[in-house]
Amino acid sequence: MRAIVMALTGLALGCAMPVLAQETETETETRIGEDEFESPAATLDQVGWLVGQWAGTGIQGAPAMESWLPESGGTMVGTFVQESSDGSIMFTEHMYLTEEGGSLALKLKHFNADLTGWEEKDGMLTFRLVAIEPCAAYFNALTLRCADPDNPGSGIVAAVRMKSDKPDPQELIFRFDAAASTPISYDCDGTTIAINECLAGIYKRSKSRQRAYVDAALGSSADGNALGKMIRASDAAFDAYRSAECDAVYENWKEGSIRNAMWLRCSIRLTDEHTHTVWQNWLTYQDTSEPILPEPRPSR
Repeated sequence: MRAIVMALTGLALGCAMPVLAQETETETETRIGEDEFESPAATLDQVGWLVGQWAGTGIQGAPAMESWLPESGGTMVGTFVQESSDGSIMFTEHMYLTEEGGSLALKLKHFNADLTGWEEKDGMLTFRLVAIEPCAAYFNALTLRCADPDNPGSGIVAAVRMKSDKPDPQELIFRFDAAASTPISYDCDGTTIAINECLAGIYKRSKSRQRAYVDAALGSSADGNALGKMIRASDAAFDAYRSAECDAVYENWKEGSIRNAMWLRCSIRLTDEHTHTVWQNWLTYQDTSEPILPEPRPSR
């Protein structure tokens, strides 16, 4: 996203331009506000789909990464890292997405690999919101949107309008996929027996939490109605799936001493994923209300 600065200041893009720029004849990713435009009403709740870690290809085809943290104190904090072709850091960005005047504004500063800044000490770039849509935020000359609105967690697209003498708008477009998650470590060490006992304890806690979250989803009044029956059926179907899947993992490793550990790790991981799905579907609200139960973290 170094192109953001280049686009707004008119600096030459050099060899990076053919790699990232896309000429658009009809539709464009970015939007430009009219003179003295007013930003629409918007809140950070409408851009929660940005939260996560994203990875893609950036300048000159080198890797680029972007990440956004959940809202805290009326601000979402983001970072962008552009690598060089040799794997070193070319530059980074520090970004604030804030609520201002009943709308949103994106502010950012650039830093070299040695942490020296591009902007003046108190300077920054500010992009005011032009339009807001489900899974898309259009700032003045800069767009952030879901790669697939029907699957918000799969990836994001970042686009910036460049200054150009060409008649058609010129844009730089970055496409990011969801970054691969880091494998969970359960901190179980020692002999095979000790590892198995440790993992068995974690699995027991994981299943206990599953039951607690499903019970909370059902609620005393929902237990006997149609929705309650469907939730129970879904939970039972998951139990059957977990058994079949992790039994297959055991079968694959049955000749090795880690067969039990592999079965337990599979069971813990799937149980945690299911519990999080239950929480997301039945124990949270669409507004800013506190969830019925805390968001479940990986079992330990």
